[in-house]
Amino acid sequence: MSYALRYLGIAEHRAGRLDQARERLEWSTRLRRELDFPAGVAANLVGLAYIAAGQDRCDDALALIEEASALAEAADAKGITASIEEARTALTEANPPT
Repeated sequence: MSYALRYLGIAEHRAGRLDQARERLEWSTRLRRELDFPAGVAANLVGLAYIAAGQDRCDDALALIEEASALAEAADAKGITASIEEARTALTEANPPT
């Protein structure tokens, strides 16, 4: 179910329906936390960070990336690390620190 919700969230995001995308990704993330699937949580947090940025919640977006990074590192989930770094770079370039 967490995978279905993740991909529904991605579809909503691509369609520009950020509130619905956030809802589905948050639900998927809750399930993944319950299942103790930190790499999956980290992957979802990247998506939630992009959504937060799209909703002008830049501080939230960067906090989500930091959490994703910590989870991926703790889980030795190297596959998600590139996505996390790509998102961090994109979000930082879009909103440089002042």
